[in-house]
Amino acid sequence: MGALLEATPEMGEWSVEVRRESAYLIGSGYNEHVFDSGPEPRHVLRVLWDPEQPFGRADAPHEIVRAVAFAVPVEDTGSVLAALDQVLAHPGYATFMHEIEPQAGVWRAEPAANVIRFYGPVIAFGSHKPWALHHSVELEYRALADLRAVVAERA
Repeated sequence: MGALLEATPEMGEWSVEVRRESAYLIGSGYNEHVFDSGPEPRHVLRVLWDPEQPFGRADAPHEIVRAVAFAVPVEDTGSVLAALDQVLAHPGYATFMHEIEPQAGVWRAEPAANVIRFYGPVIAFGSHKPWALHHSVELEYRALADLRAVVAERA
């Protein structure tokens, strides 16, 4: 079980949940869209799945699977950067990284129609449709500093 941290003003519509080895980056408006037939949310992740590396059955919609990328709206990159900074400043991150070598050079970014796509080690649940809206993604601590550097280049 993780801890949902209180969002800072710089994080805007984004939040994070920290765990022992990873953190969840969470957008806003997804649940209202899916469960309450609300409008399509703007401050939400989009996920590209990796059908070659599922952790569960690729045809099971609620299994954990390895994704290859997530995307955020261009205007939210500064907020996502603030969210990543909050995780990097959390004591649990430092404790975990004291025991493990960080991964470098595993994340890359590319712009696409009004979003920035971040390719790297990301874990998610749910739909396997390309660039589907998604509530959150799990980001492993060992590659988080590398992701932060890539996001900072785009913010």
